[in-house]
Amino acid sequence: MPIYLDISHLDRLVIAVIIGEVTADDITGLAHRFAESGARHYRKIVDTSAGALAIDEAGIAAVTAFLRTDPKAGARGPLAFVVDPTQTQAAEKFAELTAGERPVKIFHSLHAARKWLNECATIEPRR
Repeated sequence: MPIYLDISHLDRLVIAVIIGEVTADDITGLAHRFAESGARHYRKIVDTSAGALAIDEAGIAAVTAFLRTDPKAGARGPLAFVVDPTQTQAAEKFAELTAGERPVKIFHSLHAARKWLNECATIEPRR
């Protein structure tokens, strides 16, 4: 899977970097990894600027439906997408479908994404 994942439990921050092309199955696998690590409520950066989301609208809907199915998932933390300005469609659709469930925003620089996530930071009890 062309997704590199770094989870900092101390900072309650997840960084996923997509290199190359990923599919809906890859994104669902990433969501499983979030759930298994107990990091769903952490702040997240998903950096797709060096890759591509080869996922259509139906695939995005399937991923968002999967994210809603875990009964013990609890709240999901804020999500910052870092995207190539010419490759925004999948991130925009995902943000649109999940905006009411948590803060989500799209950026063109990692610096801006980190700044926004730091503004969203709250200290939550460990789950």
